[in-house]
Amino acid sequence: MNGVDLTQAIRKALQEAHTARRLPTAMDISQEAASAQACVEANMEALANVGIPTADPRRVIALQLIRASLDHARALLYLLATHPADMTAVALGMHRPQIELFLRAVFVQFLADDDQLDDFLKEDLGPRKRTPKGKWVAIPFKDLASMVEATIARLGDDDAPQKLARTFTNAWDPLCGLVHGGRSIRALYRDDNGHIGANVSAEVMFQTTVNTVATSNYAIIAALLAAGVSVHEVTNTVTRAGQGMERYMHERAGRMARLALKP
Repeated sequence: MNGVDLTQAIRKALQEAHTARRLPTAMDISQEAASAQACVEANMEALANVGIPTADPRRVIALQLIRASLDHARALLYLLATHPADMTAVALGMHRPQIELFLRAVFVQFLADDDQLDDFLKEDLGPRKRTPKGKWVAIPFKDLASMVEATIARLGDDDAPQKLARTFTNAWDPLCGLVHGGRSIRALYRDDNGHIGANVSAEVMFQTTVNTVATSNYAIIAALLAAGVSVHEVTNTVTRAGQGMERYMHERAGRMARLALKP
């Protein structure tokens, strides 16, 4: 067999393997979400063993925000695991507060100066900054996401290419539309036959589950750093978090190999 024949044989084998994959069902989405939920909850159980420095109000607030973010992740995945057909759009909408709570937690713990923290607590208007003229203005979402990305990478000594900010920014407008009744509702609440109801593709849901787990892992990292634990320390919390993520990704790879999902 020459080089050309070998190339053609490989292409044919790959094509046949792809053709052999089946279309995803509601049960596949349910299993994916249940696996992701187990990963998030294992991380939360491990985090419960970390001492909370209650003497530092800044850390307490940050950890409250992180816990709320993780609870939204659990709720999202629980809905998908138990209602993988009719509650998909509602579940998807929960990814927005999960992201926002995580970003606010990092802002409170690592980015806000004392004036910004005081403003955050008293005015309840989210992360803000002063202009050169002293006026308070909201920090744009894209800017906040970039600041958080850089902070997590710096504190974790991670010099690899980062994509947290890009992932969050790309998803933000559609997620806001789900929460506030924008065009996302019109796009996702009608099927091909014109029936009204949630109609979210399997591709979107599979991407949402892995994004939800990834965001929760970032939240765990932020919580460890806020509690004074280095992510490089070999602790039970760090070990369990890593094992949970590894197990989920292994199970996910098996599911993805069996399903014909669009790129």
